Amino acid sequence: MAGRFRKFRPTPWALTVAAWDIWRRLPPQQRRQLLKLARKHGPTLAARAAKATRRRR
Repeated sequence: MAGRFRKFRPTPWALTVAAWDIWRRLPPQQRRQLLKLARKHGPTLAARAAKATRRRR
């Protein structure tokens, strides 16, 4: 029975709700900082994620 929970992966909806909850708790200055970092590093992370997905298949 323990092996059944080992492969638990959160759904995209659960991740979205969790991210929104964290976002609304951040002060405005940290929100701006997070957006700035996302603009800078987001495309690189997305490319790496896409490459890892291609590799897994």
